[in-house]
Amino acid sequence: MSRSTQGATLLGLVAILFWSTSVGVTRSTIEFLGRTGAPAVMFTLSALLLLPTRTALSELPRCYLWLGAALFVGYEMCFVLALGFARSRHEAIEVGMVNYLWPSLTVLCSAIAGGKRLNALILAGLALAFVGVVTASSPPEGLSLSRFFHNAAENPLCYGLAFIGAIVWALYSTCTKHMAEGKNALWFFMALSAAGFWIVHALNTERTPMNWSMHIVIQVALASAAVTLAYQLWNVGVLRGNIHVLGLAANGTPVMSALFASVLLAAPLPPIFWGGAALVAVGSLLAGIGSRR
Repeated sequence: MSRSTQGATLLGLVAILFWSTSVGVTRSTIEFLGRTGAPAVMFTLSALLLLPTRTALSELPRCYLWLGAALFVGYEMCFVLALGFARSRHEAIEVGMVNYLWPSLTVLCSAIAGGKRLNALILAGLALAFVGVVTASSPPEGLSLSRFFHNAAENPLCYGLAFIGAIVWALYSTCTKHMAEGKNALWFFMALSAAGFWIVHALNTERTPMNWSMHIVIQVALASAAVTLAYQLWNVGVLRGNIHVLGLAANGTPVMSALFASVLLAAPLPPIFWGGAALVAVGSLLAGIGSRR
C-alpha cells in the first residue's frame, strides 16, 4: 500500500469517528430547530465550510455529478427526516441502528455490481445484521420480533425512511469510486442537500419556530463542522484509500454511534440494545469477509 493510499485510508478512519456522532448531534439539533429547519441550517453551513474545496462542475464526470447527487441528497433526506420523525430520543437511536444496515448492504451491492456469487457468509452476515436491528429494538426483558414490527407499524414513515436511506447510501458507496474518476463533488452535493431541505422546510405547514440561543449557535456550528469533516474525509478515503480496510472499520460504526448518541442525548440504553448493536457490526463484518472470498 503506497504512502498516499495509507494517508487517505487513515483520513477515512477518522471520518468514521466523526460519522459516529451524526445520530446524536443531528437529533439534538432537531429538537431545537425542528425536523426540517435543523438540517436546512446545518447543510447550509456545511456547504459554506466546503466552499474552499469546491471543484468546477465542468470538470466533473456527468454521471457522477447527477447520479451521485441524486443518491447523496436522497440519503440525507431519508436519514435526517427519519431522525426528525422519531417520537423519542430512544426511538431516534433505534432508527439510527436501522440506518447502519448500510455497511452490509454495501457489500451486497458491491457483490452484485461485480458479478460475484452471493455465498453463505454474505447471506449470513445480512441476516445477522437484521437480527441485530430487531434485538436493538426489543424490550429490556428479551428479544421480540413482534416489538420491532409493532414499532415500525406505529411509525412507518420513520422506520421506512431509515431503511430506504440505508439502501441508498449503500448504492452511493458502491458507485462513487467508479463514477467519480478521482474527482470530488461533495460541496455541490452539500449545497443541493441544503437547498432541498430549505424547500421541504418552506412547504412544511407544521414547522415549528427555531429557538435560537448562544448555546444553539455553538451546537449547530460544531455539528456542521463534524458532519462536514466526516463527509470530506470519507470521500477522500473512498476515492483514494483502501476501501476494504475502510469497509471493515465501518462495521464498528453502529456500536460507536449508539455510544455517542446515548451520551449526547442523555438516553441510557439497556444491555439488549448493545447486544443488538454488536450483532449489526458482526453481521457487516461477516458479509465483508464473504465478499472478499
